[in-house]
Amino acid sequence: MQNTRSGRLGDWQRLLLALQDNQASLPELLAASTQLEALVGQAEDLFQQQAALTASKQEASQQLIDLAANCDRLATVVRFTLKQHFGPRSERLVEFGIQPFRSRVRKPVPLPPPPPPPPEQTAPTVKSEAVGHVSDAD
Repeated sequence: MQNTRSGRLGDWQRLLLALQDNQASLPELLAASTQLEALVGQAEDLFQQQAALTASKQEASQQLIDLAANCDRLATVVRFTLKQHFGPRSERLVEFGIQPFRSRVRKPVPLPPPPPPPPEQTAPTVKSEAVGHVSDAD
């Protein structure tokens, strides 16, 4: 048994041909064979109609792609013309969905911190030795 559209249709057509070839030996299947033949005919018609609609859909999709490209190009020209007419900074551009040019408010550049003062040069200190205190009471 096939799962694809054309595979199933081919399977049904082969079955019909086999039934028609063996019609004399299978008289009890005559009614089912006739009914299957009618249904397979309907299926063929619907498959052809579906294929035609798929082709039509693909054609419509391609036309829509071309139309969208033309719309994008013309919209770009219109936006550019509006900027020329009103000026790139005009707030009226917002009405047309165009963001006007607004320069950023620049943060003031902080001055670098002053360099630390040079370390003070001090005279080397001499360690004096502790002298024992001698008292007269000895």
